[in-house]
Amino acid sequence: MSNWLETSKTLLLSLLILLSFFLTSILWSYQPQFQFIEQVEYVESKPVQTRQLEELVTPESIIFHYGEDRHTRIYANSGYGQFRNIQEDMEKWYFNNLTYYPLTEEKWTALTRDYKGLEIQFRDEVPLSVINQLFMINGEVNEQLKAIDRVWLYYQEDENIVYALFMSKQDKLIYRARTVVSPKELLETYLPLGNPMPEQIMKIVKTTTDVNVSYLRLPYWQIYYLPKNPWKMQKYLYNYLPVTEDQLMDAYFLDRNLVRRIVERDKTVIFTDGSRSIQLQPDTQYITYTDPAFQQGTKELTSEEKVREAISFVNKHLGWTDIFHFESIVENESGTDVITFRQFVGPYPLISQTAQKLDTIRIVAEQGQVVSINRSLIDLDKYIDNREWTVMSGPELFEHLRNNRIVDTNQVQNAYLAYAVQVHQGYVELTPAWVVETLDQKSHVITMPSLQKGGEWSGLEQNKNNSNLGVSVP
Repeated sequence: MSNWLETSKTLLLSLLILLSFFLTSILWSYQPQFQFIEQVEYVESKPVQTRQLEELVTPESIIFHYGEDRHTRIYANSGYGQFRNIQEDMEKWYFNNLTYYPLTEEKWTALTRDYKGLEIQFRDEVPLSVINQLFMINGEVNEQLKAIDRVWLYYQEDENIVYALFMSKQDKLIYRARTVVSPKELLETYLPLGNPMPEQIMKIVKTTTDVNVSYLRLPYWQIYYLPKNPWKMQKYLYNYLPVTEDQLMDAYFLDRNLVRRIVERDKTVIFTDGSRSIQLQPDTQYITYTDPAFQQGTKELTSEEKVREAISFVNKHLGWTDIFHFESIVENESGTDVITFRQFVGPYPLISQTAQKLDTIRIVAEQGQVVSINRSLIDLDKYIDNREWTVMSGPELFEHLRNNRIVDTNQVQNAYLAYAVQVHQGYVELTPAWVVETLDQKSHVITMPSLQKGGEWSGLEQNKNNSNLGVSVP
């Protein structure tokens, strides 16, 4: 019995030793499948194009005044060297002794009909702190003059001096300054540049200022220009490159792994990381980005600083997919600012009439911090077709408005050439158009071509344009 017990112990011990060797060999040869946790990579957006303030703030056009009610006009980005020559010289201009200078009816008549001069016109009101990026204004400026839409240089013959008028149609204010531009430079260098440019008809809307002088309201003339003759443009069909979801994620979110994709009942797509969000409307290439996080600023920003912050934000978030120019900044008393940049093709702004917005980048900011942005994801690539299009002259346009009872021409306060935008599947159609603005703040887009010699007209276009005699745009 004792021998059997010892034998059993020996066998059991040997078995345990063998099992130990076996388990040790398994542990020795085992290769666990480790899951490595990679460090989060913060991907900085790669803008298609970056821009600076000086590139985005440019005059819309220059008007040349020759006296005897003769005027010509040249547009920015029109390819004419004359505009570039004057724009380069603007950097050398500076203005002194900016003082309030209201005009009487007699002075308005002399300025618009008789004086020789040069009018630098902007699309909308531009803050003076931003204007300072184009030319220098010396000395203190009255706080009443916050922004301007044009600078009008004119030759005062009896004094042999060139004065500059800074005009604000919104506030109906005029300030006058002395300028370094000499009479010889204005008359012999600048005005000859406008001689070959198209003749213009000056249109005047007479209003009054809000300032009382001797219990009388002062006159203020809102002025716009129409070409005397039909104008040649190009109608384009553009191929476009849509921005991908991956590009959106990289541009607007720090970590795409934290982003959820939500589809609403109306097919609106929302991307969110719990704080920031992008809303993509169904069947459009138009987004609304929102970042509600806001840190109270300690420093009050100037208009220039606010615009620069908005430009910097776009530079870092998708960039400028095409050619844009600064249009306006609306500063509200609540501290919210709305900054708008408009897209151009050549010298003409784009005007969208549908939900497929392609014409603007619109930014809402609080103390310089962007809290929302609305923009298109369409990047115009190359035009796939173009043909010449003759737009109506000023007189023909007004006759068209009257005959078709689109608007009362006495209520028109501005009219300008643009491209009406239609986004189709895979391409964008840009049609030359007149945009007519009326005193009731409505806009009407007229895509009818000129019927005069050289005007494009066919049965297909007639059917198409009969439904677009005057399309209202909000």
